[in-house]
Amino acid sequence: MEQSLLPRVRSRLIIEMLGSPKAHVEKTLKDYVAKLRTDKTVQILKEDYAETQDRDGLFATFVELDIWFKDIHHMLAFCFDAMPSTVEILEPRELKIDAGELQNLINDLQARLHTVDLALKEVKATLKVVDTNAMNALRNFTIYALQQGTKTPEELGKIVGLSAQTMQPYLDKLIAANKIKKDGNKYSIA
Repeated sequence: MEQSLLPRVRSRLIIEMLGSPKAHVEKTLKDYVAKLRTDKTVQILKEDYAETQDRDGLFATFVELDIWFKDIHHMLAFCFDAMPSTVEILEPRELKIDAGELQNLINDLQARLHTVDLALKEVKATLKVVDTNAMNALRNFTIYALQQGTKTPEELGKIVGLSAQTMQPYLDKLIAANKIKKDGNKYSIA
């Protein structure tokens, strides 16, 4: 592999973690830093762990790292992988970058952005399918429940596992589609 013409980069970064249980969050963060220590492209000079805080049943902690990276390419790759909340470049104070090196940095950045964009589009497509399937299941449960007789939103909610308030927009859609009808506070098959 071609030797980078870029200088080493020293950065101070903060990596945050949120999850549960507390011991798992703390261990996962420490394991991540331990694995990072084995990476030949970085040299960790200092690591400071914060006290873990309880945030409504989830546990949050962070580590501040002082790291030398082989070059800015490796620092940017780290930033995409670790998603630090802050990055401060300590050294060098100025970077002089050859146009070819800058081009490589931009192309690497673009490739990573395209990968993230593709993953996001796949997640959105999956969520759309899941949402459609959930709506169909909710419609089928509601219609099945109403085949047994008229029901209030509360009764329907208990059957399908939703609150009456959450049920209301779905019931309104089923009325608009002429699948069900409303008489007073009760619903039945149209």
